Amino acid sequence: MESLVVLVAIILVISVFSGPIALFLTWLPVLNRESTSNGAALTRRIFVTFLAVIGSFVSFNLFISSAGFAASLMAIFGSLTAFFAVKREYFPNGFGNKFGGGSDRLNGPDGQH
Repeated sequence: MESLVVLVAIILVISVFSGPIALFLTWLPVLNRESTSNGAALTRRIFVTFLAVIGSFVSFNLFISSAGFAASLMAIFGSLTAFFAVKREYFPNGFGNKFGGGSDRLNGPDGQH
């Protein structure tokens, strides 16, 4: 029984903390400077992608299983933070307008028509 508790704890920790850790890596000023080497940027991108993918898979499996309300909220929280981490890492200026580039933000020079 103790090993089952450890397994459930590992699943919940992965589900809840992988997204916020990936989001923190995209926010961390030391890793996001212009002077950051290409190797450090590549390593950050690999870690963000790995954490987001693993966290999303575990969160999705936790969400579709009938685990209960609290576990479903943890899974949703982990998936949403992983989504925002991937968005910040790969699309820092937004998703673009009609595949033509640009920004999806309404303020700034692009939003003033």
